[in-house]
Amino acid sequence: MHDTIPVAEIMVEDVVTASPDATVTEAATLLRAESVSSVIVVRDGDPAGILTEGDFATQLCERADLGHVAVRDVMSTPLTTIEPTASIVDAVDLLRTTDIEHLPVVSSAEATTGGDDDATPTEGDDAGELVGIVTTTELTYYVPQLVHRASESRQRPPRRRVRSDTLYERDDWDFEYRGADESTVSVGDVARFSKTLSDDDVEAFAEATGDTNRIHLDEAYAAETRFGGRIVHGVLANGLISAALARLPGVTIYLSQESSFRAPLSIGERATAVCEIVEDLDRAKYRIETAVFDGDDAIVLEGDAVVLVDDLPPMAARDGDAATTQ
Repeated sequence: MHDTIPVAEIMVEDVVTASPDATVTEAATLLRAESVSSVIVVRDGDPAGILTEGDFATQLCERADLGHVAVRDVMSTPLTTIEPTASIVDAVDLLRTTDIEHLPVVSSAEATTGGDDDATPTEGDDAGELVGIVTTTELTYYVPQLVHRASESRQRPPRRRVRSDTLYERDDWDFEYRGADESTVSVGDVARFSKTLSDDDVEAFAEATGDTNRIHLDEAYAAETRFGGRIVHGVLANGLISAALARLPGVTIYLSQESSFRAPLSIGERATAVCEIVEDLDRAKYRIETAVFDGDDAIVLEGDAVVLVDDLPPMAARDGDAATTQ
């Protein structure tokens, strides 16, 4: 089992280090001479920061001359580290959640260990003894399916243009509309939209909205809450309702939405929004009962919405006719 293999068994013990007072030129020479992708910055025997190939690229874009700049001025800090006794699964999780590729291994109670401990970057006198480094390269040899899981999930199914009222669809999205006439909206019609809410979706939503609550992003933190693990943002789950309504015949304009959150939705679950038109409010306005279900058909949230449905603009109508004749 991967969770029984400690980081100490796969880490590189011969770590390339530099002083904070060294120049960036000296650090770059070390990278080339030692054929490594990072240099750990050590102050008074303790790891204090890191300088990676990515840091060099970033600094070159921001500074005209790096030759005589001190390493301390460009190193990444505070330093995120891991204990040698932590498992390689903990290392993979930590690399993914912090979006880094180099993880110094530090023998200290203060080091980040993943698993059940909080992720606490270390720096200076509190950093402990540097005993090695583990990177995505070493981890790939042991757990390629874990290391590549994030990049593979980003290889989404291709976009396809199949509707006149949405810009694109994806093969892993499902939409169904049940009504007497699919070209108009009527009481009794039902729209369903399904997709898997992936880790990438949650991270992108957090970045776009600023809602970086650790219950959604930090597995170790979330494990200690009442949910026992990370969950999807409630508003992101609610967004599936918007996706279903966007596919009603015509141009759907939200006027109001009320939702009651009934249960958490785990990351990676396929969720389904169901929207039923229950009342014609006149002047192209409709009241719609809304709900989202998880992969076990348990209700996650429910409520209702009021929307205004305009006719499609002439360009979209022409596009739809063209698609029909092809």
